[in-house]
Amino acid sequence: MSEKKEEYNVVILSRQTITTYPKLGQAVETMLVTYVAAGLPPHTVRMAVEAWTEETEKVLLRASIDDRLLKRPETYKV
Repeated sequence: MSEKKEEYNVVILSRQTITTYPKLGQAVETMLVTYVAAGLPPHTVRMAVEAWTEETEKVLLRASIDDRLLKRPETYKV
């Protein structure tokens, strides 16, 4: 029996496309999706523009949220 993951309401703050040149004369377009989810600060995920679909975006956002939930901020007194 698999454990159902908590669902998060995600707000997309922006979607923008950037062009980079990993090799001379070879343009690559990347989509940057900046989002915020409850209890987490804003974060940006990257994907190839041609790979973008709403479903692909949701999968990447979920993976990003899961990864970020595993990381806890370090706190100490000074």
